[in-house]
Amino acid sequence: MFFWGTQTFSVLGDSFSVIAFPLLMLEATGSLVQMGLLTSVMAAGSLSMGLVGGAIVDRFDRRRLLIACDVARLLLFAAVPVCWAIEPQVWLLFVVAGVASVFGQLFQITYITAVPNIVGRERVAEANSKLQATASLASIGGPALAGLVAASFGVTAAIAIDAATFGISALGLLAVRLPRVAPDAASAGRSGLGRDLRTGFVTGARFLWRHPALRVLTVFLTITTFVTFGLTDVLIYQVRHGLGQSENVVGYVMAAAGAGTCVAAILSARLRRKLGFGACWLGAMTLCGGAAAVLALSRDVLVIGAAVFAFWFGLMLAAVCSMSLRQLVTPDALLGRVTAAFWTIHYSLAPLGAAVLTAAADRFGASGPLLAVAVVYVAVVGVAVFTPIRDRNPEDHHLA
Repeated sequence: MFFWGTQTFSVLGDSFSVIAFPLLMLEATGSLVQMGLLTSVMAAGSLSMGLVGGAIVDRFDRRRLLIACDVARLLLFAAVPVCWAIEPQVWLLFVVAGVASVFGQLFQITYITAVPNIVGRERVAEANSKLQATASLASIGGPALAGLVAASFGVTAAIAIDAATFGISALGLLAVRLPRVAPDAASAGRSGLGRDLRTGFVTGARFLWRHPALRVLTVFLTITTFVTFGLTDVLIYQVRHGLGQSENVVGYVMAAAGAGTCVAAILSARLRRKLGFGACWLGAMTLCGGAAAVLALSRDVLVIGAAVFAFWFGLMLAAVCSMSLRQLVTPDALLGRVTAAFWTIHYSLAPLGAAVLTAAADRFGASGPLLAVAVVYVAVVGVAVFTPIRDRNPEDHHLA
């Protein structure tokens, strides 16, 4: 309950920064390209930790890692409003975003491995559904509230609130007890740690490659992440400048994304049991493709909000199914390295994708790039129906 509650509250704070950092960069520079570069820096920071983070998580106390990551991000995020009160410094946004994303990635890897330790593998899907549902519920009001705070007190006030939530999360985690995971035999001893730091990514990637469903999931999600990672920046720019709407409207539109993720998270475990993995994942990707096409063609704020809801519903449904599958089939002693390898590969093209998508939208308008996003999602579904992803229970597949 402490873990569930504090992480839900932390997501509420994170939703402030999702809006605040791009808005602050836009306010300081007026450049969509700079917004895209900021997003790319964040992705690059996550990738750098992904190469070694899995080995760290599989070797050290997971509770202490979670708390350390929260404290580090508290200090980093708090530096932005303090500095902005003296004199705005655009370079600081890049530094904070990059370093905070390193700790954020380590936190996320640890978070994923902690869930089976808390609830047991037989309840992983149910736990993921509940965690994601309440986190998504927090993110519904978060963007709208962030827009109000930004409009009333300035964008840096929203970042300060996010910093405070990291402190609350760290305090809540003090009440959580997690079992220490014994390293696998190949990783035992001091020499094992050094070897894991060098080869942990390869170990995790090898496991992903050997499982038929995880192998194709990793490939397809890497492709879709390339065209999706900069989507929030494009939407914020489109609503703010393309449609001439206020920060409040930006917050409301992005709150629709939170609503979509919330509903998907609530329904994900039930849909997975009733329809099976294949139908859920393929249906979710199809929904994303259709919603992206609507975003490309519509200039009505209400229609855009509905399409944002549908797109993020699909993303969350696919994400919960994918995450639960990895947790089910991966041995606990390898879960950190497999999670890190998956995310590192998954996000490997994200910095380039964010830069390309935002640069294209800045030069040609948002419609063309958004249509390209729709085409990619539909193409992925067209190929995926001929792979093990279409199966009802791909966790039953054996390693190659």
